Amino acid sequence: MSGVVLNSRFLTRLLTSGEEDIERVSMLKEGISSTSCELTVLILSISVTINVTCLTVTSVITKLYQYILVHFTR
Repeated sequence: MSGVVLNSRFLTRLLTSGEEDIERVSMLKEGISSTSCELTVLILSISVTINVTCLTVTSVITKLYQYILVHFTR
């Protein structure tokens, strides 16, 4: 084989592998972005659950306190 043919094949392989690398990087970025989004949603969900739980507990304690005040201060 002549040097021109080898160089041409080598150049084609470099260009093709470069495109594949770009695709891999793009897919990796999409995967990271998707994972980041899923983690954010999970964290927000946990935060909302904790806040609602705290509000519920606070409400129950407040009502219990009011009940004690009303029934035991007579």
